[in-house]
Formats: sequence, C-alpha cells, structure tokens
Amino acid sequence: MRGMRSGQRQATRRAQLHRTSPAYGSRTRAVVACSVAALTGVIGTVAHQTAAGAAASGCRVDYSVTSQWSGGFTAAVTVTNLGAPVSGWTLAWSFTGGQTVAQAWNATVTQNGAQVTATDAGYNATLATGGSAAFGFNGSWNGSANPVPTTFTLNGTACTGSATSTPSPSSSPSSSPSASRTPSPSPTPAPRGGDGSPSDPDITYVGRWDTASSTGYVPNWTGAYLVTAFTGTTVKIKQRDAVNMYVSIDGGADVFYAGVKGTVNLTPAPLPAGTHTLRVSYRSGDTVFQGLVLDPGATTVDPRPSTKLIEFVGDSITAGYLDSKLALSAYGWVLGEKLHVRHTQIARAGYCLVAQEGCVGQSTQYFKLGSTGAADWDFSRYTADAVVINLGTNDIGHHVTGSAFQSAYTAFLRAIRAKYPNAALFAMETFKQRYVAETKAAVAARNAAGDANVYYIGTEGWLTPGADYADGDGHPSDAGHIKIANRLAPVIAPKIGVPVP
Repeated sequence: MRGMRSGQRQATRRAQLHRTSPAYGSRTRAVVACSVAALTGVIGTVAHQTAAGAAASGCRVDYSVTSQWSGGFTAAVTVTNLGAPVSGWTLAWSFTGGQTVAQAWNATVTQNGAQVTATDAGYNATLATGGSAAFGFNGSWNGSANPVPTTFTLNGTACTGSATSTPSPSSSPSSSPSASRTPSPSPTPAPRGGDGSPSDPDITYVGRWDTASSTGYVPNWTGAYLVTAFTGTTVKIKQRDAVNMYVSIDGGADVFYAGVKGTVNLTPAPLPAGTHTLRVSYRSGDTVFQGLVLDPGATTVDPRPSTKLIEFVGDSITAGYLDSKLALSAYGWVLGEKLHVRHTQIARAGYCLVAQEGCVGQSTQYFKLGSTGAADWDFSRYTADAVVINLGTNDIGHHVTGSAFQSAYTAFLRAIRAKYPNAALFAMETFKQRYVAETKAAVAARNAAGDANVYYIGTEGWLTPGADYADGDGHPSDAGHIKIANRLAPVIAPKIGVPVP
C-alpha cells in the first residue's frame, strides 16, 4: 500500500523519494565535470543533402557524503547533462576504499567488487540539456578512510572534463532524387504529469490529511507531510493565510518559512532544468495546502515513495516537544528518514493512554482524524507496516492504576490489530520506566492470544539524564532523539523488511 493520495489511488512504488539525514559526521563532496559521447542514430539523407553537424555532449557529477558514522555513510549524487538530451542513463564509478552500497533511492544501484553502476529510476530517465537527476544511497566503509570517487562514466563513455563533439557519419549524395529518408526513431513520450492542484494524483500525502475540500487539503496530528516531483526550474506553493512550514527540495536540508502566505516562491534561485523532488511539512499556522505553481509547460511527476510506512504513537516526546524542529527532529521522523520509509507521528503533548482526569486518551483518540475532534479516521486511506507506541509517561500524573493501564493497553493493541492485520506492533518502555510490568503484560496477553507480531522494547540505558535531554530528564534533545532512532533501527527494520542502516 502506498501513502494516502487524493482519489485514493493505490499503486506499488519502486523507488524511495528522498533522504534528509541527521548529521552523524563530516560532509565530503567531490564535483566532476565530464563529457560523454552523444548517442546518435545513423539517418539517411535525401539527394544532395549535406551531412548533419556535430552533436556536443557533456556532463557534471556532484558526489557528496552527506552524513557519516562508524561503519556507515550516506551519499548524494547529482548528474547534470551539459550536452544533447539523453533518454536513459547509467552512471558508473569505482570505489577505492573498499566501500559498499547497501540501499539506494531515485536510482537502481548495483555493485560488483569495487565497480558501482547507477541506472535511472524510469521517471528521471530523460535529461534535457542542462537537466539533472539526483539520487542517493547508504553504504558502509572501513571507519578509517572514505575517499570520494574521482572518475565517472556516463552511458559507458569516460567523463573527461569537457564537452566533446561526435561527428555524424558523412553520406554520399543519392543518385536518385526520389531516395527516401530513413526515419529516425520516435522518442518515447513522457508520461503526462499533474498540475499541482491539491487533488493532483502525483502528490503523495503521508499521514492523516483532511481532503474533504478540493480547494485545500489540511494535515492532522503531527509529522504529516506531502511529497512530489516536478519538472522545470521553479516551484511555488499557494497558502491561504500565514503559516510556518519546512520545505526540502531534491533531498536537501529543510528550509524554514515563517509566517508566509499567498503564493510563496520556494526557489528564489532557479534550479537546473530537469526533474526535482519536493517535500513540505507544516509546523503551525493556517496549514491549508492550496496547490503548487509550476513553470509554463512543467508538470508534477509521481515521486514513487517507499511502499513501507511506520506510525509512531505517543505524547510530547513522540511529537518532538522542546527539540529544534518539533516533529522533524523527533525520533520517529529521524528513524523514518534513516530507513527511507514513509512515516507519521500520531502524537500530541500531554496525551495519555487512558482518558482520565482531563487527560486525552490515545486509546480512543488514535482512531480519530485529528488530535482533537470526533471525526473517525478512515483506515482504508493507508496501511501501516509498523506501529510504534510510546505511552504511559503522563498517565501516572492522572492517577491511572496499574490494572486499568494494563487493561487499556491490551485492548488498544487488539484494536490496532483489527485495523492493521499484518503490521508489526511495538510497545516501548517509557523512558521514565512507568508501567513497565503492565506494558509487558499487555504484550504477553496479545502473544498468548496468538498474535506473535507484537513486541516489547526495553529502553533502559538509552538516554542519559542531562546529556540527552532538553530539560534535564523529561524531553529528549535533538541528540537524544537521534540516539533513540539509532536504537530502534535494528529492532524495527527487520520486521518491516528493510535493510538495517
């Protein structure tokens, strides 16, 4: 199942969209300007017609190590076509430090020994003159040296650093004025893209969005976002009234827009011609998405996001309270980006598991469209592959007894299972170790009922008071959330069938 989309279109997606990685280490970049012979067909000529002129071709490669940690790294690669248009591309290079590729997005990347080959993902196969395609991958390294590649080939021809000319074959004049021209192959038409309106099927809405009005879609809870790809060099977003939002283009760092409204230019410096990716996440304000404005003749393109999705259910910790970017720097968002899967946080500050003494209970509110209100969520809109629950921190302050908590948690797991028959369900121990025995008992009850795909996650020792918290020992800092994501990754990844980064 893919993310929620207007019109409820469901389709299998083969490539992941983007990654914005936490900064685990240094950033390394290599830029290679290169050339490649033009791919030309031999075309016959009519009587007395002279040979066609030479066709110039070239490219530029930008290879960046965007994050690095012990034994692993993330790289971003952009190839820009400086010559004649190319339809279908393969970029190849060799590693010199024993690096290996583990997982890629926006391209199909294979490796044989030190040799690496990256092939277009289909939707980004065509590179116009000046156009570019970006892709990325996770890899491993030896921990002492991670040299960037310095030599690339594009479509089998060495990238030499300047554009070259490939002469077209000369042809002798035909002896007959009626000689016919050999037809050149017709290019494969690109799939028709969308118009950027809220109901555009090439925009993927991740999380719980209210799509009742065709003039504007509204995200609910926290951690909801939209992703798409688009052609052209610029993109603008239409906002009804003042809003605070984060925008990432081509997998780059999130740019914060504060109090903007109307038609907001997201590309004050035009991009290279080509296909680009876009992700928008609202933080606060009038969070009504009214569509995109593209260049004349440009369209949106299906971003082909991951087919996997994780829901993170909780309170202020899961919502990212007190960290730098709220939901975007909380452990659920960090983990989702780390695993290159879709992700959303069904969380709000102050919430409990059990509704008691004025505390909103996730045991009932989780099943609603928004963090407030009584409208039910339509669970047919998307299917989660995993649900990670972190609840119980606030219940103790509202005098919820252990027995009431255990009973509610058991029923909560049972109700989620009814919505997601095949999802892996994870019950996290709260970082303050509250209701530990009761949480374990709820998981054990589901296991005893025959549901083996429910798991308890102990969290003792994950965080150090003071060092990993923004407020002593209550809410994790950005670094604390990264530690949580790193601990969760090897637990959750195997259960949803993705590689452990």
